[in-house]
Amino acid sequence: MSDEEVVLQSPLLYRVLRGRDGALSIEVLVGGIVQFEVRVLLNDEETASFAKEGRAFADRMAQAIMADPPFDGRSVRSPVL
Repeated sequence: MSDEEVVLQSPLLYRVLRGRDGALSIEVLVGGIVQFEVRVLLNDEETASFAKEGRAFADRMAQAIMADPPFDGRSVRSPVL
C-alpha cells in the first residue's frame, strides 16, 4: 500500500498525489509507442496555483509535461508499485 493519497485522478492520464509529508506531486503518462509515467514535485508556487485553480491548473501542467517529459530536468520516472 502506498503512503500517498490521490488528490485528483484525471482522464487526461495524470494524477495529483499528496505524500505523507504533505507535499504535492503530479504523475503523468507520457510517450508514444513506449509509454511510461513521470513524476514532478510541485514547488510552492505550483502548489498555491493548484490550491486556487484545481483541475484547470493540473490540466495545464500535465499537458506541459506531456509536451516536454524532462520538464526542465524536474521529472523523475515514477516508481513501479
